[in-house]
Amino acid sequence: MEMFRRIRSHIDDNGILLKKVAERSAIEQKKFYRLVNGKTEMSIDEYEVICRKGLGIEPSYFFARKFSENEKTA
Repeated sequence: MEMFRRIRSHIDDNGILLKKVAERSAIEQKKFYRLVNGKTEMSIDEYEVICRKGLGIEPSYFFARKFSENEKTA
């Protein structure tokens, strides 16, 4: 799953407002929406800021989750 989809899924699954994540990330709202909807490619720096500041989680969270999902299907 593409990273923007993982982030968007996490936001939606946890009932977090996109606007709040954008504000905490200090990313302009329109740009943030483009990033989490896959309309604009997300840089590593943007990914890190969204995770750490916007969501308050470590960037590795989405990688650990990916490996856990793969183990279940193996």
